[in-house]
Amino acid sequence: GALSFVPPVHIEMSKSLAIAPVTALFVAMLSFTNYCLRHVDIGFYQVLRSTVIPFNIILNYALLNVLPSTYASLCCVIVVSGFVLGSITELNFSQEGFVFGIISSILVALYSCSVKKILPVVDNNTWKLMHYTTLQGIFLLAPAVFFSGEWNLAILSPEIKSPTFWFFMSEAAVAGFLINLAYFALIKFGSPLTTHISGCTKTSLQTLLGIAIFHNKVTPMNAIGIGLTLMGSTLYSVEKYVAPLILSQDVRSSDMGDGRSSNMGK
Repeated sequence: GALSFVPPVHIEMSKSLAIAPVTALFVAMLSFTNYCLRHVDIGFYQVLRSTVIPFNIILNYALLNVLPSTYASLCCVIVVSGFVLGSITELNFSQEGFVFGIISSILVALYSCSVKKILPVVDNNTWKLMHYTTLQGIFLLAPAVFFSGEWNLAILSPEIKSPTFWFFMSEAAVAGFLINLAYFALIKFGSPLTTHISGCTKTSLQTLLGIAIFHNKVTPMNAIGIGLTLMGSTLYSVEKYVAPLILSQDVRSSDMGDGRSSNMGK
């Protein structure tokens, strides 16, 4: 059928236990992000979110024993600098928001590294990982919603009976599911660091679209920041594309040299 590429839902207890910490990280990441947004405006939140990249480099090395090249690290510095400049408006500093934002960034970086590490458990199948994390996420979020008091607020809200509300909620749920699936695929075929670089690029492109379509105002500093982010992410992408080609050429040249040496020996 049309959805034959989606594997059937099959839950194994051993795999479920192995994936549970990753799902817990996801739920904690969402919670701290929401707490951060309660205390800061979106500009300050974006600045805090840019710290995901350095945290990711540290955790990549600690958990996956992977370090980016010097060139890639320089690209990351450009992206982070541009992202900060592009997000700065009139920042309203909040100590609580700052703490929640830094914790959220650490959890985002830890979550992406954990996804990369746990994918082999489900045979590197992003759909299977989605099955586990979605079901576990429901069970983990349900008590959190109840004990936080948000369940009572939702039940008493008049919007709960609105068809429009449920339409947009359903639409958001489907979009969130597909975004998470794309997130897993990007980590699978790329790396956690590449995922966060692309996230910064997406935000900058959204800002450009807002300027072009809705004529949003942008300061010179914001414009410089957007340009730096796009330039850094482009250079990073070029490095990721060119480096394997150079490596394959070096291997091919080495093999040809070994072949000539063996022929001369004969």
